Amino acid sequence: MTTELIIFFSAMIPFLELKIAIPLGAKFGLSTTSTFLFAVAGSIVPAALMLALIGPISNYLRKKSIKIDSFFEKLFHRTRKEHSKKFQRYGAIFLITVVAIPLPGSGSGAGALIAFLFGVDYWKALSLIATGTAIGAMLLIAGFESVFAILDLFT
Repeated sequence: MTTELIIFFSAMIPFLELKIAIPLGAKFGLSTTSTFLFAVAGSIVPAALMLALIGPISNYLRKKSIKIDSFFEKLFHRTRKEHSKKFQRYGAIFLITVVAIPLPGSGSGAGALIAFLFGVDYWKALSLIATGTAIGAMLLIAGFESVFAILDLFT
């Protein structure tokens, strides 16, 4: 398997995503541009699949179980009632920020779940997640390059 595909598929690992793909790209000696492109593309694929499938799967489960339907009804009602005004105002910035911040549990998967909870349109959610992923990749690349440059000073 080529190093580009390793970066692409490693960016699909839940919770790690870019946080593992970008250091791997640097370790393998890939150019910054190649690392960025393959890591971002790999991170966006699971989010696109989640956005496309989570709605139909939850609807199917809601039809099959009264308990699951009650859970989703409470979840949607509470989340949208308490946060919908703020999300309408700051939702795009919030979604981009959640995806872009390189912390465990953040990333494109978390962004897809948040977009689903608030009923964000598929294409709008995907574009916001892609933007956040690109920003997060730039932050991580800049951070790792800085750390590697500092370490080179001492060796």
